Amino acid sequence: MKQGKFEAGRKAAPTSEETGKRRPDWLLVLVPLLVLAALAAILLLSHSRSEPESTSEPVGLSRQETMNLYRWIGSQIQQQDMILTLLPEEGETEREPIRLVIPPAKSQAGIDLKGLETDLDADVGRVSRGRYQVDPSRYLSLDRKALRALAEQAEEEYRQPFLESFSSLRTVPIGQEEAHVLVVNQGREGREISADAIYEALVEAYQNGDLNPVLRYRLQSPKPLDLEAIHKELCIPPVDAVLDEKTFAITPEISGYGFEPQELETLLENTEPGKACSLTLHPVQPEITAADIEASLYAETIAEANTPHSWINDRTHNLELACAAINGTVVMPGEIFSFNETVGERTAEKGYREATVYGAGGASVPELGGGVCQVASSIYYAVLQADLETVERSSHMYLVTYVPRGMDAAIYWGMLDYKFRNSSPYPIKIEANVSDGMVHIFLKGTEWKDYTVRLSYDTLEEVPYETTYRYVYDGSAAPGETLVTPYTGYLIATYRTVVDKDGNVVETTRISTSRYRKRDKVIAALPPATEPSEPDED
Repeated sequence: MKQGKFEAGRKAAPTSEETGKRRPDWLLVLVPLLVLAALAAILLLSHSRSEPESTSEPVGLSRQETMNLYRWIGSQIQQQDMILTLLPEEGETEREPIRLVIPPAKSQAGIDLKGLETDLDADVGRVSRGRYQVDPSRYLSLDRKALRALAEQAEEEYRQPFLESFSSLRTVPIGQEEAHVLVVNQGREGREISADAIYEALVEAYQNGDLNPVLRYRLQSPKPLDLEAIHKELCIPPVDAVLDEKTFAITPEISGYGFEPQELETLLENTEPGKACSLTLHPVQPEITAADIEASLYAETIAEANTPHSWINDRTHNLELACAAINGTVVMPGEIFSFNETVGERTAEKGYREATVYGAGGASVPELGGGVCQVASSIYYAVLQADLETVERSSHMYLVTYVPRGMDAAIYWGMLDYKFRNSSPYPIKIEANVSDGMVHIFLKGTEWKDYTVRLSYDTLEEVPYETTYRYVYDGSAAPGETLVTPYTGYLIATYRTVVDKDGNVVETTRISTSRYRKRDKVIAALPPATEPSEPDED
């Protein structure tokens, strides 16, 4: 045992072998009892000091008895350790005792026998002739500064602030997303142990000659965490996406998050009292997402058109821009799709380039956005197959070859538009792209028809082009070179035939009549030679 240090023990008081003192084991029990008996006698006599000496029993101790008693007390407190036991207040949860061992060398406890003898000579404490009853604290000597230091050291070591258990949920950014983190502060029991109380208990024990005093302290224990309640409060279940069957609006799904109570219980078991631990909640995905509903809602291909295009760099680029603007467009039941409103004006700021269009008078001229009519025509061709209502459509000036005759749609910003109405009972999504030399249009949705549509056309009139010649004076074209590509004129009737599921024709109706102009072929020719003029006669 080190001198001057507390032996904070969960053990019994030190034996004579531990303290290095050689004394009989019986003194451990006998000495405190004798001291207490002597003090009890002194206290008993003090209560009877004011009463008349009417009993035959002597009051107090004789001078020699008093000196012998205090000499004996002094020898005991100078030879034995003081052991202060700290226990919770009665009725509190039991805890193993904390024992503070104070050796005599540290406390410097002793009895001032000389002072006692002087007082006895002066009749201090005399209660009757030859009998004395004196206050032991008057002659007790202590190193109070050392005891105070020991008490403060014990407070610092054993006093423990109370911490209640609690939990909180924090949102922590992780990259572009957020994580939900459960933070749990593990509670800690509180021990209200003060240096003042320890010091006073030690001084009082020395005064009473009690070398094994007990000091009670207040113990406060945290309430156990209700893991099930935390789980119920903080875990958010996922919410499935929902489709409104009347409006077909999709309410997006909401992801949930949570944890398993056993997971948190294990974490808390490995967390020291008074410390915090954290648990990142696991995301819980809903069973039905908006993508799931959308995929099921647009699972079927109602109609499609795949139209070939020549690889002309600028024209192909315009086709790709127009398809990208349309791709993914959803047309709700009863809603009208407008090509111009969806694609917007074809401008250089949007990336459109110049390609051939038919200008005023039927001439082929370069213009921004040239070629996008093929996208509109491809949509029209698919819409005819899906048997949807056409709202606005114009045929081209000349016959085109990428869709069947009479099934094209011309557009021109500010003048011509192509529009159709979704006359089906379900939403329709348009998927559009350009690949492998084709413009691809898919109408995706839910098939509502119990019949199919066959498209056909009939040439009502054919107007052949004529060949003309144009003199080229500047040498920009060789003789016989074609200056204007010819087109034959046509009058085309387009038909829709309804066929039931058994293959029977139900009806055939004309859906449009389209007139395509002719354009004459122009060939370069040399101008005729001129006769030289004769000189004027004189």
